[in-house]
Amino acid sequence: MMNGLNDKHNKHSENVLKEPLLTDINDDGHQQKITQFQTDLTKSKQVKKPMWQWFSNLSISRKQLIALIASELVSILGISCVARYLITNNLQTLLLEQAKSEVAVTNMAYNVKVNQMGFGFRGQSDNLAIIQAALAYNTGQTLSPDLKSKVKQILANEIKARKIEYATLVGKNLRIIVNANADRQGEIFNPDNLVSEVFENPRQIKANRIVSWSELSKESPPLPSGFNQEDALIRYTVTPVKDPNTKVVIGALVSGDIVNGKDAIVRGTLEATEGGYSAVYLRKQTGEFTIATALEQDKSQNNNQGIPNVALPAEGKSLLEAATLAPGKPVTGRLKVGNQTYTMAAKAVPNKIIETDNGAVPVYGEQPIAILVRGTPETALNQLVQQSLWIEIVVVIVALAISLIWTLIIRKTIITPIEKLEQTAQKLATGDRSARAEIFAHDEIGKLAVSFNTMADKFTEQILDKEDEAKLAETINNITSRVRGSLNTAEILNAAVTSLREVIKADRVIVYRFDENWVGKIVAECVDEEWPSALDAEIADPCFARDYVDKYKKGRVQALANIYEAGLTRCHIAQLEAFAVKANLVAPILLNNNLYGLLIAHQCSNPRQWQASEIDLFKQIPIPIGYALEQAFMLSQVEKARSQAEMMAMEHNQQKEALQQQIIRLLRDVEGASKGDLTVHAKVKEGEIGTVANFFNSIVENLREIVTKVKISATAVNAALSENEREISQLSDEAIKQAIEINLILKSIERMTLSIADVAQNAQKAAEIAHTASCTAIEGETAMDITVEKIFNLRSTIDDTAKKVRRLGESSQQISRIISLINEIAVQTNLLAVNAGLEAAKVGESSRGFVVVANEVGELAARCSDATQEIKLIVENIQRETNEVVKAMEQGTTQVVEGSRIVENAKTSLNQILSVTYQIDELVQSISQATVSQVETSQAVTKLVTEISYVSDTTSNSSRKISQSLQETVAISQELQAAVAKFKVS
Repeated sequence: MMNGLNDKHNKHSENVLKEPLLTDINDDGHQQKITQFQTDLTKSKQVKKPMWQWFSNLSISRKQLIALIASELVSILGISCVARYLITNNLQTLLLEQAKSEVAVTNMAYNVKVNQMGFGFRGQSDNLAIIQAALAYNTGQTLSPDLKSKVKQILANEIKARKIEYATLVGKNLRIIVNANADRQGEIFNPDNLVSEVFENPRQIKANRIVSWSELSKESPPLPSGFNQEDALIRYTVTPVKDPNTKVVIGALVSGDIVNGKDAIVRGTLEATEGGYSAVYLRKQTGEFTIATALEQDKSQNNNQGIPNVALPAEGKSLLEAATLAPGKPVTGRLKVGNQTYTMAAKAVPNKIIETDNGAVPVYGEQPIAILVRGTPETALNQLVQQSLWIEIVVVIVALAISLIWTLIIRKTIITPIEKLEQTAQKLATGDRSARAEIFAHDEIGKLAVSFNTMADKFTEQILDKEDEAKLAETINNITSRVRGSLNTAEILNAAVTSLREVIKADRVIVYRFDENWVGKIVAECVDEEWPSALDAEIADPCFARDYVDKYKKGRVQALANIYEAGLTRCHIAQLEAFAVKANLVAPILLNNNLYGLLIAHQCSNPRQWQASEIDLFKQIPIPIGYALEQAFMLSQVEKARSQAEMMAMEHNQQKEALQQQIIRLLRDVEGASKGDLTVHAKVKEGEIGTVANFFNSIVENLREIVTKVKISATAVNAALSENEREISQLSDEAIKQAIEINLILKSIERMTLSIADVAQNAQKAAEIAHTASCTAIEGETAMDITVEKIFNLRSTIDDTAKKVRRLGESSQQISRIISLINEIAVQTNLLAVNAGLEAAKVGESSRGFVVVANEVGELAARCSDATQEIKLIVENIQRETNEVVKAMEQGTTQVVEGSRIVENAKTSLNQILSVTYQIDELVQSISQATVSQVETSQAVTKLVTEISYVSDTTSNSSRKISQSLQETVAISQELQAAVAKFKVS
């Protein structure tokens, strides 16, 4: 509640500052100000621009019609523009995604040929003729003409079947063994170190490279029609050829397909996507991009009507550059090629693909060589945008018609209420506080009328509140000036309670002050004559310090309209009843942010509902009271401190003079002690100097006694030392001789101990060697048992392996029979193909295609026959080697039986050696124990003699030191006698 009153007060203060014309609204001067303000406002409006002035002068209905039409137009046009933008943007996004997917189709078409080469040459790497050629070349043998011709034919068939340019077999020295085109045997062939990489890491590699015209001229491959003498983009596959027995790489098959001039890649993409632009670019080492192959085809054209080798415009270079900087990711853009605008997508092809067990691993390198480009035409997008434009125009026209109809309907329901509200506002502006708007309906205009009436009520209430606030501010200023008129605490407090009681018309106003134990006392009071006085009354509230101190320090103000209805405790009510209190108002007085006391107003006649202005006054009055008390308190503290400082200075000077006189007298009394006179005596008086004199007398007396005793002792010591000096010197000489003899004995015993220790150490080593031999014999016996067991297991394993090898030989015989059958089928197929070709040749020109098929079938049958012959040779080798393995296993079994018998004999001999080793170990252990006992005895004797020698040395040293000390003591005693003779003790 208090916070709400504070907020209300703050708002009222702001309104007083912002609206000074409203405080005296009933005055004639105020009315003149309002009129002047309206005149100024009218002049300011006339300065506005003519167009805006024309619109402002229109009637509300016309403004409404214009605003409605304008808002509808803005909304419809805005929605249309946004829809047009979103549709166009979404369609362009779809085209970009379509271009990305279509460039992925181009990528698939590009990789089809590479994968075919990879699969084909992976199969040829297992061809027996190719393996034999690689083995013979690597061992330095010259290839036979038949083998070389056979391999060259295999490679030529691959070029013809797959329509590629390169098919080469390379040896481990990176030189060509056989190639399909011009004979290049012996030349180094290692394009971009791809062959070296395959030899180091035997995995198939697919790579894109640029082949120079000089290299092509050496190879002389069948080039595409229209191919110029230029560098070309080529796709390589390098396949390792392994020895089937050792699995070691013995050669590499290199295949190569030139991309330039071949439109199969791009044509396949255009067929799948119904036209557009598709191209493959190569990037030279200079950074220049050139076309490898390209094709542009309209949707209406068929497959043979496309325009080849259409280059991208100059802006397309940035798209290609972006593709090289984002390897493996499609890059998109919009370009115009000829008269057609395309959504372009470009993607870099990996420079190298390595086939691993986990799949293909692409490697792009720093600069990709091949770039795939796909352009999707935007014809469909333009058609959709044009259709949406006509639809939007129709929607705008319909929306405007509907808006006009609604404007005519709404006009009749809004104008009249607004005009009535305008008239009421004019009445209120001319000073009629009772003017209120009539409410026609509960729509927005009705709510506006309700809000207007509420505003008018608030307006009138604020005027009244401002008048009360002005009176309150004046009261606070008067009380503050009276309080600050004195620096006496009592006068300040009395002035405060007297002024405050006059303002709020309360029965009693008091100041309740706290001591350090929070016990309160009424130190100021202003009370009506008919009510009892509470001045100087002390009230101890045990709950106050615990529950209320912190609250009042934070500025708590408590207003109780009726103490019996405020929920107070019984003891608290009793304290208030003692002073006939029915209602009270309490506010804290703070001094230096500490709780000084409470400012309290009592209503004794009856309960009282305290007004907000009274509570606000009570909240503000303690602040100047606290400032005045703080000022008075500081002044009293300054005066008190000044008086105390003056008194302390006078006392300090007096004490200083008395102390100086006592010190001078003491120095005179003790002056003789500095010259050796120990008979002096200082006079003892009261005070600190007297204590020092008494302490000095005690010191001098003790020193006199000590000096007397020192004289007597020094005389006696000199006499005793003179008598014993000769005996002590003889004792010292005898002790030195004894120490020398004991040291000689000790050295002899040490030499004997070292000899015994060497014997014991050798015996211990012999014992360890014997024990090691025994353990080794035991381990040998265990190893022998394990060896016998392993030999028997090996024998069983060899028997099982021999059985499996025999079964393998039988299986190879079955394979041989199947191969013979396949060979017969191939011969029959070849015969049928020849017959079919003859029959087709008889028919004439119309069956030429059938003749080609028959020739292909015949050729396939011949290849199948060759393959079966190779497989037959392999199977015969397997059978022959299987028989040799069986014989070797039988010989191994015989040797294993003989080895097991020899191991049994060795085990018997080892057992005999183990028995002898046990006996030797026991004898050596007994010898070692005896020598160890002798060593321990010798060490004990050595230790005893060492101790005797140490005692003897100590004794001789002590005797020597005692003799020297006695001589020094004589000299010191003589010096001491001479020193104490200077002191006067009697």
